[in-house]
Amino acid sequence: MEISGKIAVWALAGLIGGAFTACGSSDSDEILTSTDGIHGTVTPPSTEPGAVDPTVTGVLTSSQAGKYIEATATQLKQLCNPQDQKGAVESLMFIANVLDSYGVAGQNSDMGYSRALAKATRSMAQNTESGDYAGISRAVQQVSNSFTVNPRDYLGVYTPVYDDEEEEYVWAKTADSFNAIIFRSEKDRVEVSLTVSGESWTGKFDTVDYDYDGYWDDKNQVWVSNDTEITTHWTVNVPAKLTFVMSHNGDNAVSAVVESNYSESAHTFAVKSSAQLANISANAEVTGTDTSISEKCNASIGSSRVLYSVAEVKGTNLCNRQMLEQLGNAGQDAIAAQIDNLFKGATAKVDLLDRIQISSSCSSLKAIVANGDYDEEVLQEVNAFAAALNSSVTTTLNFGNTDYEQGTITWGAMPHTSWGYTWYDVEPMVALAGGSAMSFGDFIDSGALNGSINAIKGIVNTYRGAFGLD
Repeated sequence: MEISGKIAVWALAGLIGGAFTACGSSDSDEILTSTDGIHGTVTPPSTEPGAVDPTVTGVLTSSQAGKYIEATATQLKQLCNPQDQKGAVESLMFIANVLDSYGVAGQNSDMGYSRALAKATRSMAQNTESGDYAGISRAVQQVSNSFTVNPRDYLGVYTPVYDDEEEEYVWAKTADSFNAIIFRSEKDRVEVSLTVSGESWTGKFDTVDYDYDGYWDDKNQVWVSNDTEITTHWTVNVPAKLTFVMSHNGDNAVSAVVESNYSESAHTFAVKSSAQLANISANAEVTGTDTSISEKCNASIGSSRVLYSVAEVKGTNLCNRQMLEQLGNAGQDAIAAQIDNLFKGATAKVDLLDRIQISSSCSSLKAIVANGDYDEEVLQEVNAFAAALNSSVTTTLNFGNTDYEQGTITWGAMPHTSWGYTWYDVEPMVALAGGSAMSFGDFIDSGALNGSINAIKGIVNTYRGAFGLD
């Protein structure tokens, strides 16, 4: 396993929370027409703890904890009908396939839009199926930082048109729109609109690639390198507000709004989003400065808040793109030496139905990064990585918004064998304060948690995207 500089903060995977899986359908023969002029508003995420559960009066025995977990699972089943999101998920996957099924003629506007929208659409569908409802918000936010051209330069309605030169159907502009980019396929009964409003913020950055070339000098028996460094200058233009609607057969599969603000000179950014997918509402807010990056998000089914999460990474130069690029390009040893100068610690909390709370903190990444490049066949190296996680990451389990610690989550090597080949993963273990322990997988299967959220990983991915580092 290798942890590169670009995803070194994956090591904060000790910050684990959960959602659940639910799936609906809708039938309509009417295709949505123009979505010009749609403007939504962002709803702030609800992340204040709910009421204390009066039935939790102390540390529960293993039997009591098991019953509490099962009661939580029962409440989840009562909240969601397995069919509630099925139709929306199927429509999203169909929409993504339609967006990708038509070609892109050269470097036209579609390169930054239909492909990016298809990727985000699939991510929304997959996160819904897995129960990672906070991931819906992150997929929505992907749309806001996927552009390397100014969206306002490509406003219009795009439909599939046969291109003789490309010898395929491509998305081509066939009508004007004063404020939206619209992909419309009447044959597929699909329409996706991206409405632009507000002032744009602009960020500039460079990427460096290498053209490796050379020849073998027979006389001197040496390789003569003619490698060329190629620097590409990028400008990212993102409107302050993006509203998008995806429909199939006249029904909205998802509608969302993203508000963003970014200042490279001030080293700050903020991304806020709200999304509606079937009966799921997902709201999120990510803000960043050089000393702190935080994320808040919540998901509700109908009027009931199902989960919320809060997370924060503290450090120095967290929003200094040049520093992050240097770290990302460094080798493993260099990253381990520098990482604690950048990241000073992290905390996260995930709450399920105000009944189960998982809280984590990470004191340091140095040991985690230093041991992250382990050989999965060497148990000693795998154990060293698990030990680094256990020494740096603390994760506790609470019930009912009380202060009683019901358990902890630790890390250990888990063997896997196939066709005579044995390798090891580092996996979490849940130790209940009442005296029993189980693998995290068994804990998930018990019904309390189905699917998982890595809150801090979400932060890292979001701010890396905001700085064009993905």
